[in-house]
Amino acid sequence: MLLLALACSLADMPGEACAQPSPPPYNFLRYDEDYRYLQDPARRGDPWDAVKYLPLGSPDIYLSLGGEIRERFESYSAPNFGVPGPSADGYLLHRILLHADVHAGNHLRGFFQLGNQLAPGKDIATPPYEDRADVQQAFVDVRVPAGSGQANAALLRVGRQEMAFGSQRLVSVRDAPNVRRAFDGVRVGGAGEDMKIDAFATRPVLLKADAFDDQPNHAQGFWGVYMTVPKTFVPSSGVDLYYLGFENSRARYSVGAGVERRHSVGGRVFGAHGRWDWDWEALTQFGSFGAQDLFAWGFSTDTGYGFAVADWKARAGIKATIGSGDGNPHDGRLGTYGGLFPKLAYFNQAGLLGASNVMDIQPSLTLKPVPRLRLTLSWDFIWRQTTNDAVYTSAAIPIAGTAGRPGRYTGSQLAIDVYWQADRHVAINGGLVHVDVAKVLSVVGGHNTNFVYLSAAYTF
Repeated sequence: MLLLALACSLADMPGEACAQPSPPPYNFLRYDEDYRYLQDPARRGDPWDAVKYLPLGSPDIYLSLGGEIRERFESYSAPNFGVPGPSADGYLLHRILLHADVHAGNHLRGFFQLGNQLAPGKDIATPPYEDRADVQQAFVDVRVPAGSGQANAALLRVGRQEMAFGSQRLVSVRDAPNVRRAFDGVRVGGAGEDMKIDAFATRPVLLKADAFDDQPNHAQGFWGVYMTVPKTFVPSSGVDLYYLGFENSRARYSVGAGVERRHSVGGRVFGAHGRWDWDWEALTQFGSFGAQDLFAWGFSTDTGYGFAVADWKARAGIKATIGSGDGNPHDGRLGTYGGLFPKLAYFNQAGLLGASNVMDIQPSLTLKPVPRLRLTLSWDFIWRQTTNDAVYTSAAIPIAGTAGRPGRYTGSQLAIDVYWQADRHVAINGGLVHVDVAKVLSVVGGHNTNFVYLSAAYTF
């Protein structure tokens, strides 16, 4: 840094020309990070740059190390609305993730990540809250040139890996509550200027609480194709198109348990123009559940408008979701929408309700007093799509006694969230969710619920 400043001074160059480029932010999926830019010593300024690019001979053979330490406190006044469960639960969620990323030239790469997740103070500490020590990710990438430049290479990935597609309504790493979701299997993909495509065949990782005992979940299979086209005939919009296949030999819905084979075909339109932004998604699901046919559908929107309040940036948004329910439990066809592998915090950080048999509308207001600080206030109003089906939790479990009970209205959720990216490494997040339950839940023992959380993470 001193040598760079001296060189600029001797050359009589302006400060802008000699300014050191800011390092990129850390990625949500850590394996997407690329530290080859650190081959240039002038771009090194972060204290962790010393372990981000460790040459192992030639410049394109190198090792990169990194990780995350996160501590999160959560408190529910009535977990699962108290149906069933303890009346209150407050606990700490501890997580450490450490990874090594080895690049052997432009065509071969290995990524290995270990995780340690604990839940001290929690009444029932099971996955996904606790996993004492295990392999979070371990895969090998092989890149085959498919055109001019490394960016056009086709990718073959084999092993344990995290996956997240689109807005993560259907496929997410489930960053909350504690143990991130991963899959064991094979993934093939490629990207060009006009399209990105991924095809995969996997099994979800079956989490177990002890050390190094996680394994593929042989009761479930997950496969599909996901394509993103960044520029389309839709003005200022990109489009996602996908097919996702899912099999679960231990599925459970309000009509009973059985083997589920669900195929999801859908699309998403997303973009921004001027002060407006939008993210709209629709899908159809078909297949079988036990001896029954399966036909379900879902639709979600997130639309926002940006404006200024004095010196603050602001966004007024509105989300809406409809996930079909089983309108007739005796017609030999299951109509309940299945969310596959969504964020558990689907509507808010409390993560109490899911998108099966649901209709909701959620206005929100986001304020940014400064670029690194974000405050969000939202109020979610939820109904059942049909009263013949149950109210479902975020893990797609039907709440006993709610199927067939009159009254579509399920309740409301008022949420306040504060997120502060203190610097490149430190992020602090906290907030409050108040859930006001309707009669359909109160008559089966459900209670109004308050959820409080505070999280601090250090990424390197």
